[in-house]
Amino acid sequence: MRKYPVDGNDLELLLRYRLRGVESERALRIVFEQGEYLLREGEPIEYMYFVSSGKAKVFLSLSDGKRLLLAYFVSDGIIGEVELMTGSRSAGTTIQAVTEFVCVALPLGSCANALKANVAFVNHVAGELAGKLVQRSVNGAITTLQPLEFRLCAYIIQTESGGIFRETLTEVAGVVGASYRHLLRRLDKLCADRVLRKEPGGYRILDHQVLLRKAGDLYVLK
Repeated sequence: MRKYPVDGNDLELLLRYRLRGVESERALRIVFEQGEYLLREGEPIEYMYFVSSGKAKVFLSLSDGKRLLLAYFVSDGIIGEVELMTGSRSAGTTIQAVTEFVCVALPLGSCANALKANVAFVNHVAGELAGKLVQRSVNGAITTLQPLEFRLCAYIIQTESGGIFRETLTEVAGVVGASYRHLLRRLDKLCADRVLRKEPGGYRILDHQVLLRKAGDLYVLK
């Protein structure tokens, strides 16, 4: 994680959310590397993040220790608005960067009251929360109803980097709701169909179009 002073583009991003003045003065630009965690469920949350660019996985832990993939943030949106509005200082989800992930960050400790008093900002947050609720309901239905192959293709498309899928397969199995053996069979089939090719350290994507067709808009938070 690297922290920088904000620049003009960062301030323009905050203005989209009707934020200026004291909020802008306390803002930072934070860059997370691929694989870094922005938040861990149950741990203290220090910042509210406004996504500038990048992609991150959003997980929720289940009582049996498994993790449910809720959605992705793709170059847009707010992280930490639920905690802001509920007054919680513990993260409600786990969020991990899939690519380099750039955010404008506001410290919740010193900015929370000003943010809640900003009616235009709170209205914006309400609309965004409503949209996320609808999309997550759709994602939950998709996860339950769509075949494993489609869920796996969606996950590969969302997490590949430079044309290579290199996620930890035991973790992938839990996320897409499959046993490890069943996951390996699906990957072997994609390789046999020349959609993927197994290489040391991961799988190279040979046919993006097939993956995209099967994936549709699974797991994407718009």
